[in-house]
Amino acid sequence: MPKSGQSGVVLPVPAADPVLDRVRERYPGLVREVPAHVSVLYPFLDVDVLTPDDLTALDDIFTSQAPLDVSFATCAGHGGFVYLPPEPVEALDALSVEVQEHWPQLLPYGGAYGRPRPHLTIVMGADEPTAARVSEDVRAHLPLHATLGEAWLVVFTDHWSVHRRFRLDGR
Repeated sequence: MPKSGQSGVVLPVPAADPVLDRVRERYPGLVREVPAHVSVLYPFLDVDVLTPDDLTALDDIFTSQAPLDVSFATCAGHGGFVYLPPEPVEALDALSVEVQEHWPQLLPYGGAYGRPRPHLTIVMGADEPTAARVSEDVRAHLPLHATLGEAWLVVFTDHWSVHRRFRLDGR
């Protein structure tokens, strides 16, 4: 569970929200109450230490990036974790690395998983039979195609909310 004031940087994927909503209805409690997204860096800086320079740096990184066309054609998972890997992954991976290199003191997921590949989380903490059913249900709605045109800085209070939006302009 995130703590109040914790933030993250994500790329929203509205095209996947209907799939997440269906899974959320069928498997209550396994899908987080956040819109579909690919994490760029989580956790990011706590909101109380976030500076205007940090926001400017994020803006500079994202406005230099063109919108990204991605597909989610397969469903993957392990240990109760079900996710969609984006294709192609290279530009998303490079964007995540660029943000992480700007704030090297921040480790993705607190360093728990090394340097994770970009992904869209469907469920976490499912038992194996449930994870298999979720994967099967999700596969019926693939492939998904999306143009990722903005990044969000999200902040947790008692729920996640968008603190700042950054356009991917390709300037």
